[in-house]
Amino acid sequence: MKMINTLCVAGSAVLWSGIATAAFNDAGTEYSTAETKNYVWNEALEPIELVNSILCFTAQFNVTEFANEGPYLVLADEGACFDDSDDGSTGQSSGASNTPSYLKAVANVTRESDSSPLIANVWIPEMASGSGEQAIRFKAVISEGASSTDPFGQFTFNFEFFDNFTDLSPQGGGEVLTVDSLAGSIGFTLYESSQQGASTYTQSASVVMSSDRSDGIALTSSGNGGAYALTFSADNVLLQNASDFDSLPYKSGDNSGTCLSRTLFDSDVHRYDLYNASTGAQIGVNAGFPIRYASANNANYDSYGYIGYWGLWSEVEGAVTNGETIVKDDGGTQTPYTVVTAPGRLIKNTVKTLNLSDARGVSFSYWDSTVFSDSTFDQWVVKYLTAAQDSVGSDGFYKTGKLSWGQNGPTITAFGPTQIVLSSNESLYMYSEQLGGEVKYLQGKTALTYYEQSFINGSETGSGELLNGGSVTLYCYDNCPIGTLDLSDLTNWSGASSPFETASGPHNFTFSTTGGNLLTLVSANSSEPVRYNASLTQSNIDSTPHSWGVRSGPMVTSTVSNSYDIYDPAIVTEYYVWETGLQPWNQLTAIQDGSGDVVSFDKPLQFTYSHSNANDRSGSAGTFAGQTFLLNYGGNGDLWGIPYTQNGERYVPQFSVSDGVLMGSANQYVVKAREIEQTMQAASGQCSALTLADPAVSVPTSVSGSADIGDMPVIEGEPSVIAGVTQ
Repeated sequence: MKMINTLCVAGSAVLWSGIATAAFNDAGTEYSTAETKNYVWNEALEPIELVNSILCFTAQFNVTEFANEGPYLVLADEGACFDDSDDGSTGQSSGASNTPSYLKAVANVTRESDSSPLIANVWIPEMASGSGEQAIRFKAVISEGASSTDPFGQFTFNFEFFDNFTDLSPQGGGEVLTVDSLAGSIGFTLYESSQQGASTYTQSASVVMSSDRSDGIALTSSGNGGAYALTFSADNVLLQNASDFDSLPYKSGDNSGTCLSRTLFDSDVHRYDLYNASTGAQIGVNAGFPIRYASANNANYDSYGYIGYWGLWSEVEGAVTNGETIVKDDGGTQTPYTVVTAPGRLIKNTVKTLNLSDARGVSFSYWDSTVFSDSTFDQWVVKYLTAAQDSVGSDGFYKTGKLSWGQNGPTITAFGPTQIVLSSNESLYMYSEQLGGEVKYLQGKTALTYYEQSFINGSETGSGELLNGGSVTLYCYDNCPIGTLDLSDLTNWSGASSPFETASGPHNFTFSTTGGNLLTLVSANSSEPVRYNASLTQSNIDSTPHSWGVRSGPMVTSTVSNSYDIYDPAIVTEYYVWETGLQPWNQLTAIQDGSGDVVSFDKPLQFTYSHSNANDRSGSAGTFAGQTFLLNYGGNGDLWGIPYTQNGERYVPQFSVSDGVLMGSANQYVVKAREIEQTMQAASGQCSALTLADPAVSVPTSVSGSADIGDMPVIEGEPSVIAGVTQ
């Protein structure tokens, strides 16, 4: 569970406050003044995860600025508070999954007088949930704001879920109330109930503590983790768990439980920022900007989206099509742009090498014919093993496990090890999250290759750039696509009835910034654009080997002497691949300005990083010491490429980097944690002075208020707040 310091109920941050953060040596720089957000995760606090996320989300509405100003429109960044990033995926993406996703909401804030409560009504017509989207209404009545003596303040907060605002059949809801009737105490209660199919899910809590937060008692329950009782002092926490409240051991006089420390923590960093290593200035990335588009394509720009390096996000997927006009608002001035789409995307690959001696310990994914004929697993796990260190017959790449994907993540069954034997000049194609994606090894070489990748979007027309002449010819030697792909071309991985040429290369292709096949790879052999036939649907291709799309082999701007030279990093240091498919992540969406020029956005910064004990936040890098990682930085806390592992239902980074570590090809960046999740360390035998008991305020079993705030107002015009920034 992710606990965030927010307006009212950041329970864990309050219970376990007082954690110091490090500062960079250059006092007064953006590095040294940047705050690090610390939060504590514990399964006992699971019930208030939703409320913390909602309050973080609605804090972006800036309600105090709009009291009695009438209803106003908000675009809120869902990803800033509802975290889907801990899914174990850390590799280099070739899709638009990193595009910001804004939710449209309407708020109306009223206050009768300066001494009256502030009442905030909020309508969110479409918000993601586990099974789709929900419409949500909130009502907050704030009698007293948060302060240093009372971090909760005094408020009531009600919320209700619906399928949509047209059909107001309730799907659930809940209530949070602050504790304000006990002298010298602060706290809150929570009750939430929701319908999930035929099942009803409930969670509840009562948290009561002294006003200085030095001690307290809490009861919590959720459908996932059962019931918890906890009591805490300034130094320790005593915790019990059972299937329900009545079964908690303290109810029958048993005060035993798990003792944890409030002063000693294990830390996992989930977000980092980069700063200039010389000046301490934060590194910015111009990744894109918010836009408006006409939902009816009629010049009434009534809907919102975002355009950037990763593509275009719109309120309704696929609502913006090729040739449509979108607008960017610049201080009230609208700047129009034209949307340009292509059925695939060209990707530049800059070759990097990793010596085989440094590849030991890296986990690779590998697919062969056995995987596709055996339904019991999804991919091979491959590792580089040596005779000297791993008791194998010879140095090489070995299959060491069978990986299967399930609802709870990946499961690996040990296998072998069995060596993958390569013939002369044969290439081994693999994938590594740690190295950012595709990995290739050419038999006989002492190093493998991996790649820094960037999308070609048509803006690369400057002197010396790929498209300076308006078009480019590319030469392909392996996995060269035939042209427009019909269903019959998707039957096999290679050879006949596959997307690829069967004759040896080179095969020529063109890519141009003008013409009928704008920004689309065209085969010289067939004179056809390389794409799926426009008549195909996803259901047509789901049973084919190419349901996720087709990717070409390497293409270069000049010919090579031998076809296998294409994989020799001493000969080819830069090449291009074309990927195409039916989904947004393997297609291109760009925009042109009024002069017809494609707008350029900054790609994420990419660089290799070698981990070490000195760089590890815990002081011990373990098996990752000396290993190489391809890291990406997209700005605003988004540094990815560090591997994650599954811990129950959660994903956590396998290591965390210390503040102040230098990064980049020339050590030009310095890193600092932006968001740290902490878990309390065990403190066996130190909770003898703590006694579990019922909190002074009972755990609620229903709600006492309502979020019946009427119909959502219709708002015309611009959003007043975007991602917490008043416009």
